[in-house]
Amino acid sequence: MNSIKTVLKGVFSQKTRAVLTGVSTLCAAAIITCLVAFYHTATDFMSDEIDRINLGTKIHLHIMSGEDSTQQLTYADYQQHIQGQFRPYNTVASKTQHTDVQLNIKDQQNGFYENVITNAEYAETFQIEMNEGRFFNKLDHPYNRFVVIGHEIAESLRENNPDKPLDTMFIGTNEYKILGVIKEAARGMFFGWHRTNTTMFTFLNHADSGNIPIDQVSIQVSNPDDCPKISAQLTSILSDKFPGVRYQIDDMGKTAQDLKSYLFKIRLVFCVIGFVSALVAGVNICNSMFAIIAERSKEIGIRLAIGASAFQVKSLLTAETGTVCLLSSMLGVAVGEAISGLLVDYIEWEYRWTIESSAIGFLLINIISILSCYIALRKINRMNPITAIQNTQ
Repeated sequence: MNSIKTVLKGVFSQKTRAVLTGVSTLCAAAIITCLVAFYHTATDFMSDEIDRINLGTKIHLHIMSGEDSTQQLTYADYQQHIQGQFRPYNTVASKTQHTDVQLNIKDQQNGFYENVITNAEYAETFQIEMNEGRFFNKLDHPYNRFVVIGHEIAESLRENNPDKPLDTMFIGTNEYKILGVIKEAARGMFFGWHRTNTTMFTFLNHADSGNIPIDQVSIQVSNPDDCPKISAQLTSILSDKFPGVRYQIDDMGKTAQDLKSYLFKIRLVFCVIGFVSALVAGVNICNSMFAIIAERSKEIGIRLAIGASAFQVKSLLTAETGTVCLLSSMLGVAVGEAISGLLVDYIEWEYRWTIESSAIGFLLINIISILSCYIALRKINRMNPITAIQNTQ
């Protein structure tokens, strides 16, 4: 108990120094904790996205159609020259347009949503999961009007028509049967995985759809190492059969590799910022300790003169500074976690608390505090008690 009183007395005798040391430690602990927590959330988010990409790595062919027929790739062209060339991989053709949806017929409320006209292979190629009903398949009659809708469209229809079952909807002036509702998809950081939530899908496999120009072909590749070969084969087909078509090929396997390199860069940036923050805190603590030794040299000299060892004096001063750093780092960890949570919420990610981030921030700043104290307190080993009492050193 006497030891605790002695430590607290020493802390309160240097209120200004204690406050400055505490603020510095708090800020450093908050920054380090925030960086570790935010890094953990960001890298987890990116790792999940890399896993989703690798789960169904795709080659995307984007067609920039022109007015002339030689500048277009039709669904019939796709069936003849592309669809059967990449077995056993799944291939899918689609045409994207934006369409008015009547959310509430009575109040004339409309919504403007993306409409993907595609074939039955889309669900398997893009790993579409259904929340209600099903996705259309090859056995569905081509002339039936039906639609598969995303989660947000379904919620809007339910909100605007609370008394009506979710079985039909109007696209433009035509009524469509709702075949299924897609399960809510996670938000994507780089390639818009959440796009499915606000998209509706209609059937492309109509008997008269052969002349419809398509704007995208996607090929699911199970092995990312095959992506360059598939891209080269697709380029060869387009150059040979459709020289007038303008296009762009996106390799999602390469996107996954790029994300991995981004992870390394993020790790490096966070480590540098954390190191600088810890270094600033350490320098401040060390400087404060030198100032405390200079200001309390007479007290230190008296303790040494009456028989206290240099180790005991250093232990006392270390305990005083350690108490301030301990309390400040605990508060700093809480502040850092709160800031990280706000940042994650602001950019609409999922906050994931882990004890590692708090533990790393707490332990790191306290270890730095002890090391900083040790560097400064070595001066006591060379201190002459008589000179210290006279305060002439």
